[in-house]
Amino acid sequence: MNYLPKNLTFNDGVAFIGDLSLNEVSTEHGTPLYVYDWDHIKENISDFTKAFGDETLYRYAAKAFICKELVNLLDQKNWGIDVVSGGEMATVLSSLGTLENSLFNGTFKTVREIDFFMENKGGHISIDNVDEISKLQDRASKNNVKQPVILRINLDVGAETHPMVLTSGYDQQFGVSIDIAESALKDIYNSDSLFFSGVHVHIGSQIKDPERFKKAMQECSLFLANNKASVEREIVFDAGGGFFSPYEGDENNEDLAIYAASIKSGIEENWDSEYKIMIEPGRAVVNNAGIILYTAGAIKEDRGEKPYILVDGGMSDNPRPALYGSEHKLFNISQNKNSKEKLFAVSGRHCESGDLLVKEASLPDDTNTGDILMSTSAGAYTYSMASNYNRVPKSKVIGISESKVIDLIKRQSFEDTIAQDI
Repeated sequence: MNYLPKNLTFNDGVAFIGDLSLNEVSTEHGTPLYVYDWDHIKENISDFTKAFGDETLYRYAAKAFICKELVNLLDQKNWGIDVVSGGEMATVLSSLGTLENSLFNGTFKTVREIDFFMENKGGHISIDNVDEISKLQDRASKNNVKQPVILRINLDVGAETHPMVLTSGYDQQFGVSIDIAESALKDIYNSDSLFFSGVHVHIGSQIKDPERFKKAMQECSLFLANNKASVEREIVFDAGGGFFSPYEGDENNEDLAIYAASIKSGIEENWDSEYKIMIEPGRAVVNNAGIILYTAGAIKEDRGEKPYILVDGGMSDNPRPALYGSEHKLFNISQNKNSKEKLFAVSGRHCESGDLLVKEASLPDDTNTGDILMSTSAGAYTYSMASNYNRVPKSKVIGISESKVIDLIKRQSFEDTIAQDI
């Protein structure tokens, strides 16, 4: 089951990561609780490095999940960070004291964020639209830096994915249309304070077909080959992220080396000069290493065909079911449960009819109040998208490495939810 943490095992229905019982972990740390198999994350980082090589520029996509301990781990592995906000920058800076191995991405970059990035020796900035060229030129001049930039090009090369996580095509808001990219490139080249360093594409998330990467790189390399006069040094081809990470029921699990080969061959079809590959893995690094533990509350048997289990979390700690209709496989990991199962609907605690974590969860038929439920494939876009809706405190985050708990992010108190009130 490749959607589960690699070091997770079951013993009489009780889940363990290493030698630690997740039931005991939930008792000690409370629920809802985000738990990461930290050694699984390390292995995922190593798998990418092995497939793409040490010379690749790795920029982990912080939007999937970020904390200071993860920044430190990535830095130890010679990985940088793809950031899209001042808060993500501050997380990196507080750990490393510099942003030099960071990529600043995103559709809207405030002056404050741009200055913060430049003042702290930020690496590349991805230009998302033509208006940013003059804006970045102005800020780079005022900060007295020659800022390396890459141009994000929006190609009509959509990934075969959910429309809510598609990021290319003419009806998407990301990047500069290929039709005006040549003009944008000339403006960057003629800028006194910007240094054109490469091209950037990101065609979407959960990309199953490596040929999509190849096609994107073919178009990018052709674009640069046709504009070689604007290239002054070794160029960066940023292929973005979106590497497939399986959820329960997904069969596809393409070897990363196939993705690497596709990207490289697409570049070299039209580009014969020096270059570096940059990639931005996020979900594929952390998703299957993460789970969420919930405690079952009331069980309503009077709700149509399926009883409802009400849990102590919901859309504030995992908004994906409400946003995308996604469902995360649930296990009842309490001891001495029946092998016979039945279908339950599992609902969150929030005052929204859409706060339904799983519509049809197959669980032991003797599931009771107080049982611990484990939600899988929950390492990406859960805590990073968490909120204080209904002023529910954000949950604690821990890692488990070599059967020891690593505290990553503390649980908010009731008082923390009003800390910014005036």
